[in-house]
Amino acid sequence: KEMLEKEKLDGVIIATEHFAHTDIAKYTILHGVNTLVEKPLAVTVSACEDIIATAANYPSVKVGVSFNQRSNRLYRRAKRIIEDGSLGEIVRVNFIVTDWYRSQAYYNQGGWRASYVGEGGGCLLNQCVHQLDILQWLIGMPKSVISDNRTVNRNITVENDVSAMLIYDGFNCMFSASSHELKGTNRLEIAFDKGKIEITSAKMKIWTHRSEKLVNATTTFGYGFAPSVKRTYGYGIWRGIVDIALGQQPRSIRAFADSVRGTGEMLANIKEGLNAVELINSIYMAGWQKQAIALPINRAEYDRMLAERQQEEKNK
Repeated sequence: KEMLEKEKLDGVIIATEHFAHTDIAKYTILHGVNTLVEKPLAVTVSACEDIIATAANYPSVKVGVSFNQRSNRLYRRAKRIIEDGSLGEIVRVNFIVTDWYRSQAYYNQGGWRASYVGEGGGCLLNQCVHQLDILQWLIGMPKSVISDNRTVNRNITVENDVSAMLIYDGFNCMFSASSHELKGTNRLEIAFDKGKIEITSAKMKIWTHRSEKLVNATTTFGYGFAPSVKRTYGYGIWRGIVDIALGQQPRSIRAFADSVRGTGEMLANIKEGLNAVELINSIYMAGWQKQAIALPINRAEYDRMLAERQQEEKNK
């Protein structure tokens, strides 16, 4: 606050503990300062909507969320393919994200980590918010969610293992995540009527073939078959080296600076930041209630359920 009162700032990057994002973002927006919020935008959908409502009154202020993985050229290629419709309708999605390994020592380093009071959740909110943003960016928001969330081999009160099914019109997405596997996997598969996309951490494979509907309609004997063409794309040696050394964050910050200068757009706006949090909140609710949760979720109900878990932590 003292800095904003004394200096005229071009922009602010908020990289604090999760629960502090909301008040700081609202304060910087109210003071007309362009704002980039580190993921997640906030802990709850209601808090996200509070930020969005504030920003709506200051349309000249640029406000976004730092989802640096959107700069990944493989995900960007996948988005172009989905949008041009060349592979037809989506029929299945699998996203396995089990390479976010975190030891007990990691959690012991900070008292706010891996708790409902300090962080608002576990691996979903801290790590997997990246992949859930990529999912909603590529394929949109589901109609409903089913999930089983567990704590495995860690002395923490929140989840480090998630098995969720996101239900869309015409297909389902299986989302598996953990932060307790030493040899984890990072793989996104999107199957279409006329092909398939597979993306790992550094490689993308694209298969194209005749429409499955057409193959099924014209097959008169046996299992049915269609030849396919496979293309492979790498992440890029130089870009890979840069990302390993510096991370993808510089591109997110550069995009923010470009938007402030009026020469470009941020990687993610705050409404998309809300979508990622809504996915996370819905997966938590599905796990807590042991039933399917329809989207959009009941904001007040989620806030109440989170408060209950925070109180349980305090009582221990």
